Amino acid sequence: MVRGDYNDIFPCWSPDSKEIAFLSLRTKDWRLDNEKQDIFRVSIISGKIKKVSAPSGPKYGGLSYSPDGKILAYIGHDKPYEHGWGVENYRLNIITKTGRNHKVYGKSLDRTSQMITLGDITPSFTSTSPIWNPEGTRVYYGISSEGRQQIVETDVSSGKTKIVSHLDAVACSWSADVYAKTFVYNGASLSSPDELYSLNIKTKNTQQITHLNRSYVNSRKFNVSEEIRFKNKRQDLMGWIVKPPNFNLKKKYPFILNIHGGPRAQYGRTFYHEMYVLAQAGYVVMYTNPRGSQGYGKRFSKSIEGKWAEPAMSDLMAAVDHAISLGYVDKNRLGVTGGSYGGYMTNWIVTHTDRFKAAVTQRSVSDLSSMFGNSDIGWDLVWEFGGPPWEKRETYLKWSPMTYINKCNTPLLIIHSEFDLRCNIEQADQIFTALKYLKREVEYIRFPDEPHGLSRHGRPDRREARLKFILGWFDKYLK
Repeated sequence: MVRGDYNDIFPCWSPDSKEIAFLSLRTKDWRLDNEKQDIFRVSIISGKIKKVSAPSGPKYGGLSYSPDGKILAYIGHDKPYEHGWGVENYRLNIITKTGRNHKVYGKSLDRTSQMITLGDITPSFTSTSPIWNPEGTRVYYGISSEGRQQIVETDVSSGKTKIVSHLDAVACSWSADVYAKTFVYNGASLSSPDELYSLNIKTKNTQQITHLNRSYVNSRKFNVSEEIRFKNKRQDLMGWIVKPPNFNLKKKYPFILNIHGGPRAQYGRTFYHEMYVLAQAGYVVMYTNPRGSQGYGKRFSKSIEGKWAEPAMSDLMAAVDHAISLGYVDKNRLGVTGGSYGGYMTNWIVTHTDRFKAAVTQRSVSDLSSMFGNSDIGWDLVWEFGGPPWEKRETYLKWSPMTYINKCNTPLLIIHSEFDLRCNIEQADQIFTALKYLKREVEYIRFPDEPHGLSRHGRPDRREARLKFILGWFDKYLK
């Protein structure tokens, strides 16, 4: 139906089935600016393509026609230079299919409409197209907020937006009946992996439809993650703690801090298999959302822009201090791990403090200048740090853990995948080579043929092997 060497995505039928709307970027250098997505319509009869004059910025997920076929709804923002991992909140946008009367909704929520809650079983970064009610007066879509993913409703006439789901869980994707009154969503909670649930928008009544994981959950004895709130000076923070089996409040346990990637993502109220595996092995496990995370407003997310490691470092150390203050964490047996940006922060931590007795850095970033040149999102560092590395050399050096690698005294296990296009394998090579030269305690595990997301969608036996390597390292130094 459409021709040309372009990336055409998220096709959507019009209600009368006479045309299809889709997202694309049809410029000569589209590969260089693939976040600048535009809206197009193609006639089923003539094949003629028309561009809709909407703001040229990232658009998340699919398009959705209003019931009368005159208006298109989508999730996105109008900052074409800022990619999907940025600080801008994705919001509901509507525009006529002829490109007029563009409106943006949901600014008062100060939350992104990306589904960015991380997990290793529950899908992350899923997208559901906006859903219209039959009258074309309301639109339903999602937001990520404080470890949860909720369904919100916007009245397109008044602009009034409100949360209608109030789920104590993570809703990954959903569909609605023809009246937009009952939703079915794929969701996970702290105590159960994904199941299907129904939600009545009016009564807020939620019912579980499937019980696919009931026998699995019932056959395991584990402590469910507990949500915690704490402060770093005046900053409110939140996270989760998992206790080991047969927990005894009078005992002191070894501790593992697990740091998420992104950095603009969030941990949340989902079933996180890795956290439970670590806790089952006898550790108190803590995971938290430091500043820089999404889900707490633009200011919270933007606070690390141009410096990455701060104030995240301060927040993470406050999290550890809070865990120790609970009385059952052994301050002399602390471990830290994380992947992607979490690996970056692990590298930063072990080059700036000796309080941890062991660390595992995974799919990490160690040198920002080389990341600019070999990552599939390397150019995004330009807006993150105010320019390319040749213009901001001191900034890139200042915020690269490799600059301080000689200060690393913590036993470090490096885990990296050889097919990682996000954080190239050379990022791990640099750390390993430097620490070997310095005669520090370091080991290096390379997984062949695996991508950046090994922990989430790698080959099952390799995902299991990864967890065993992590536990083996912490057992060696913390038990």
